[in-house]
Amino acid sequence: MTRTSQVRAVLIAALAVTTLVGTITSANAKGTQPKSRDAYATNPNDPGLIELYSTPEPGQIGPLNWDGAIGGWGPGNFESRHWADNDYTEIQFIGCTMFGATGKSAGVKLWQSIPLSFDKDMGMQTYYNCFTGPDASTRAWWNVYYANGDDRYFTIPQLNGSEYTRATISVKRVYVDTALAD
Repeated sequence: MTRTSQVRAVLIAALAVTTLVGTITSANAKGTQPKSRDAYATNPNDPGLIELYSTPEPGQIGPLNWDGAIGGWGPGNFESRHWADNDYTEIQFIGCTMFGATGKSAGVKLWQSIPLSFDKDMGMQTYYNCFTGPDASTRAWWNVYYANGDDRYFTIPQLNGSEYTRATISVKRVYVDTALAD
């Protein structure tokens, strides 16, 4: 085996180990599992965690929608919870507040989770109106389909058109709607 072949073999082995370790989830001593299919269990005290409402009342049908709030997200810092969908998605922000910058816009990017591959970028919409008042809202929708995808989520990769800023955004209410019919 030549020196180049040995180096190549070591690099491939390191890449394989890194890939495998990155997909392992851990459980605490109590043996509880995360309630979602996300790869990690969340800590309720984490900044930027989206507050979600739990299961519907007994006897009620759970909607395909969910809602929550965002606190202290910077560009590329967090991603939303994942939801099962592979068709129409509508995301609405109500009461946006920006800290650490003037100007008022947020780029919201939708992603399709693709198992064992790179997630698909479904495009970005820029939200403006939700910054004009405590109950002002901005709504955008995506009607795109990708094969082999099972979950969707969104990120905020830009604030005021820049991904390189220390500004953060908080949103009083976030609504995700997965039904085109309403």
